[in-house]
Amino acid sequence: MSKRVLKIVLAITLVLTLVLPQTAFAEDTASQKNIEYLKSVMDMIKEKYKGEVTDQQLIEGALKGMFNTMDKYSVFFDPKEAEEFLSDVGGKYYGIGVGVNKSDDYILITKVFAASPAEKAGIIPGDKIVSVDGKSLIGVTIDEAVTWIKGDEGTEVTLGIIKSGQTNVTSVKLQRAEIKVSPVTYDIRNGIGYIKIESFNANTDENVSQALSEMDKNNITKIVLDLRNNPGGELDQAIDVARHFVPEGPITKLDYKSDYYQDKQYNSSLKSTKYKLVLLVNKMSASASEIVAGAVQDTNAGTLVGTKTFGKSVVQTIIPMLTPEAYAKYEKKLGVKLLDAFELINKYQVQPLNSDVIGWSKITVGEYITPKGRVINNVGLDPDVKVDDYAIVKDLDVNNIQKLTKTVKPTLGGEGIDVLNAEKILLMSGYDIDKPDTKLDAKTYNAIMKFQKDNGLSPYGVMDFSTQKALNDKLDKLIIDIDKQYTKAVEILNK
Repeated sequence: MSKRVLKIVLAITLVLTLVLPQTAFAEDTASQKNIEYLKSVMDMIKEKYKGEVTDQQLIEGALKGMFNTMDKYSVFFDPKEAEEFLSDVGGKYYGIGVGVNKSDDYILITKVFAASPAEKAGIIPGDKIVSVDGKSLIGVTIDEAVTWIKGDEGTEVTLGIIKSGQTNVTSVKLQRAEIKVSPVTYDIRNGIGYIKIESFNANTDENVSQALSEMDKNNITKIVLDLRNNPGGELDQAIDVARHFVPEGPITKLDYKSDYYQDKQYNSSLKSTKYKLVLLVNKMSASASEIVAGAVQDTNAGTLVGTKTFGKSVVQTIIPMLTPEAYAKYEKKLGVKLLDAFELINKYQVQPLNSDVIGWSKITVGEYITPKGRVINNVGLDPDVKVDDYAIVKDLDVNNIQKLTKTVKPTLGGEGIDVLNAEKILLMSGYDIDKPDTKLDAKTYNAIMKFQKDNGLSPYGVMDFSTQKALNDKLDKLIIDIDKQYTKAVEILNK
């Protein structure tokens, strides 16, 4: 470098030093000292720790520690944790398309997703998985079993299946595929549509739209939208769901700290509301749930029933973070210092490698407000009609019992998911039942005969379709009797 160029550089540096406040210079010096300190800590650990630890492990630990000092919603995920988190939010995974639970030494299939490999192979709820690729599931935890069953798209897995009501093992070969998980369930109860949203993943609005289409086909205009125990999820999905119910105008506004993000207002274009609506909320209705509930409440699009919501109006974003090596590589290549791998893609059209990403940060970047300008973080939404949460009866949640499918007719010694749900209904109704399981034992057989007699049916202990319909009707009555929040919703809608 020539002396002239050096003088110009020195002059610029000097001017900056003179015009910047002393606090900024002090902060810059302090930051450099902190960086040196952290490097010294890493050096000390590598020198004195009697064990194996890599630079990457130390950096990941430091990142986790930094994000843990912020609010409880900000966190650093290593690649495996990030994959699990993004899979949940994305609403998809690769596998065979079943929901499972533990049953004795085996894995009980409790749900089969539509158009999944499992459904195409004829697997139904109540079937048991006893082996995966020849490996027995006896003594294996449910998490281990799920890991064995899942796998890359297009790969094959062979399951040992005991079909519902049978004892012999059948070998079933399936090809894993992408499974879209629906967090939405719906039902029509005495002229009222019931839609429950468990979370706002990438498939939520698609399934809410499907539910509303079914309501429209049946001329249903009264809707109970159940957002209880819904922790939130994707912002865009909450906005899309709100647009089915909130009249033309604002739904929410996002206020960011950084200029990197633009403040944004989300609106509905709905000219007129189509449904008479009640939202069920409780203390675990949070985040995206509160966006929908707040918009409905502020625009008078419906009535909120239940208890005060959680109170989370801060918004997080997900950032894939480059490794130190990738940081240096792209600085040399592009002449810029970047941590966010998304910036590489969006600003420089450079696709980073998986190995370039050390992990993902979830960080609070903004806050949303309701259409009337309410900030509800750590405050929550008060329902329009307060009704206390319902109680758990005999260790059972009435809203977690599935209706019987009326596909098989279990008798003494029979097994299946319908037996499990029938036993739950009978137990909650006061009949003498042991702890509900999937086996129709002598005690359950006698309880079914008593139930049949009490309901004017032929008392012969077989769970025929008429008995299953009567049990489903009984479940509807139990919900009305136990879930007073739902009962109040029905009362409001029928006024």
